[in-house]
Amino acid sequence: GPLTGAARLLGYPAVPDPADTPGFEVRVQVLGRVAVTREDGRVREWGRAKARDLLALLAVHPAGLPREAAQEALFPDADPGVGERNFRVTLHALGQVLEEGARSGVFLERGDWLRLRPGADLHVDLTAAWAQLGQAAGAPGRLDALLELPPTLADVDLDDVAREAERYAAALPEALAAEADVALALARPDRAALAAGRALSLDPAHEPAARALMRAQHALGRGAAAGRVYAALTAALADLGLKPLPETQALWQALSGTRG
Repeated sequence: GPLTGAARLLGYPAVPDPADTPGFEVRVQVLGRVAVTREDGRVREWGRAKARDLLALLAVHPAGLPREAAQEALFPDADPGVGERNFRVTLHALGQVLEEGARSGVFLERGDWLRLRPGADLHVDLTAAWAQLGQAAGAPGRLDALLELPPTLADVDLDDVAREAERYAAALPEALAAEADVALALARPDRAALAAGRALSLDPAHEPAARALMRAQHALGRGAAAGRVYAALTAALADLGLKPLPETQALWQALSGTRG
């Protein structure tokens, strides 16, 4: 009925049980740093550093993970009994940070399987970032959203978080370079320069972004700037023991009117 429609508009799949609506919104941040913010802007204090690490671990496993796996990740060298006790305390501390003033379990699923419960009242910045990254290049609003994204995940000393950080660090410049190509195709060299410039600030050796930026600068009548892009790319690649691809060299020769 009308209630179901209203619930969907608010982001709930169905009319929620009143116990499942805490009456406030919580924002979980793991890009740049790990933080939990209430909608009143109050940043929640961490009772324990391990609770912060557990939140980052859950954020990079949106479908959740087994409790034993999380315990092993946080307390790898502890005796079983000690590890179990420490993990229970850590999980409780995280619950306090996320759910103070709400029913236990509204945001944090506890049991043999742990996960952050998705819903209209819990916003995880990494999940939103992957949704943007997963959109098709040229989707309305995507470039502006990508330009706003932080460059890295928080530095958390857990293997799963480090792996996700690598994946994110590769995906963001890739997505920006794709946006630059779309902008060039639409004859928007100004937008292409924005996207490609941001990609190169994240990964100075990103050749597709460098090619897009060279084209954009050339289209904007900035030949010297295009030359600086090529020089900076060549230097960044040299640091890795690499040279520009023949495609990139040929583009530079065409734009600068030189022959190799």
